[in-house]
Order: sequence, then C-alpha cells, then structure tokens
Amino acid sequence: MSQRRQQRVAGEIKRRASQFIREELKDPRIGFLTIVDVVVNADLTQAVIYVSVLGDETEQRDTMEALGRAKGLVKRDIGDWLRIRTTPDIVFKQDHSIERGTRILQIIRSLEREEEG
Repeated sequence: MSQRRQQRVAGEIKRRASQFIREELKDPRIGFLTIVDVVVNADLTQAVIYVSVLGDETEQRDTMEALGRAKGLVKRDIGDWLRIRTTPDIVFKQDHSIERGTRILQIIRSLEREEEG
C-alpha cells in the first residue's frame, strides 16, 4: 500500500470523525476535544485516532470512555463516507501533547517574569 494513500485515508478519517463527533454524536459525557492526528496502518485495517481532551481528569476519562463505546458508530459512518472495501477498525487514544505544550509555555512565561522582576 502506498504511503500517500495511507495519508489520504488518514486525512479523510480525521476530517469525517471530527465532523461526526461534533455534529452527530449526542453523548453528554463527551467534552470538548480535538482530533490531533490519525495514523492508519499499511494495509488500512486499523486507524488510531489521537484526541486531546480539555478538562479535568474525570472529564477526560468520561470522554475517552464514551468515545470507546461509540467507536462502532464512528467506524460505520467513516465506512459510509469513504466507500472503501474494508473500513479500518477504530482505536481512540488520548494525546497529551497540547497539555504539555501549554504547561511548558506557562513555565517559560513565569521564568521570563522572574528575570524582569
């Protein structure tokens, strides 16, 4: 399988999953989230969707749990959208990179303030 096709499929999955979760998934446990990345394996049988969830640990856990339970709905919608022979299995994983980046930025700003003061 070409890497270019993998990237195209991953991009379409990211676009459609984001739209489906935002507009059609009506689970109150799902908080504010961003799909950071989608990685599809070489034979297009599995797609790992990396999400960043805003909120405290309880809200993050509830959101990830709700996404896990809704993965069948997401997979079916993506399959209808993509119209490829085999729809990849969906796995949601939490990505903490945005949180880490925000924390690092806060540390840098506090150090800059200390230098000024």
